[in-house]
Amino acid sequence: MSREFVCELDALTKATLQVYFLRNVKNVEEIRTNIITAAWKCAVIKASVILDPFQIAVAANRAVVSEQHKALVTRTVFAEILFNLSLSKNISQSLSKFGIENNHDLLVCFIKTPFTDCAEEILSKINGDICPLSELKDVTDIKQIKTLYNLHDIKCELDLLDIIVSKMVTKSFVSK
Repeated sequence: MSREFVCELDALTKATLQVYFLRNVKNVEEIRTNIITAAWKCAVIKASVILDPFQIAVAANRAVVSEQHKALVTRTVFAEILFNLSLSKNISQSLSKFGIENNHDLLVCFIKTPFTDCAEEILSKINGDICPLSELKDVTDIKQIKTLYNLHDIKCELDLLDIIVSKMVTKSFVSK
């Protein structure tokens, strides 16, 4: 079982996405404080709103490319990941829908480059259990995901990931 999801991002960025699934996290407030103050260089996502790590890979790829072109909508590449996961063009809404709240099951995302790799240092400060990503399906809330992505009419869950990713990447072209 893999303890992390790893994905090479756009080759020009020389960046790699690393995603860890943590359960039973006990120091959520400390994590939130470190994220808000930008003391930690990572994104923390509610595990229940992610169907598959591929969603995060798509959002992270867009974020690092935007950062490279100095075209971030948010202040950091990590906030940009959360913004890109959302269909909303409202930054605050995006961060609240996908970011850390009082959840004890979290996905922690790092962008590793030739110059930065702080995953182990930050993970050592999180009081929770690193679990295989195959367990993500145990906490995924399909009903909540369908609400977030306006997919109430979709009956078959087979194509759900494709539809979600398509909606994510076209949000800047589709007006709401």
